Amino acid sequence: MLYMTMVIIFLLIIVWFIPKRLLRKDIYTIWISMSYLEIVVDLYLDKVLGLYYFGGSNEIHPGALTIKLLSAPLFAILFLNYMPKSYARFIPYWFIWAIFSTFFEWTTVYFGYLTYTGWKLWYSAIFYFFIFPVIRWHYLYTKH
Repeated sequence: MLYMTMVIIFLLIIVWFIPKRLLRKDIYTIWISMSYLEIVVDLYLDKVLGLYYFGGSNEIHPGALTIKLLSAPLFAILFLNYMPKSYARFIPYWFIWAIFSTFFEWTTVYFGYLTYTGWKLWYSAIFYFFIFPVIRWHYLYTKH
């Protein structure tokens, strides 16, 4: 939990101080939708399928839930804030974020925040490969 708490504090500082290309209403929409997506996907894969759990315990507790409410939206804000407008420039950006996200997830496993009980890291790599274009589409769709 200490690792993720430090990551969240670091992300909060970065997001607070970066020059924003996003409007406040866009940040609000991103925050709500990414929190929802994060919690629904993780609860389904954790509690329904039993593939992993968070925070060192298979029980839901306030610390892990708070991290869930903050981590995905903060990463999504960074992703969308610097996302290239042209699709040709988006493709390498997308791959870099998919690789970074897979690596970051590996660090959460390494530091004991995330525990796999049937999940494999390469499942996450595939998920990240598909989710970033969806996040882009969702942002562009809701922006207009």
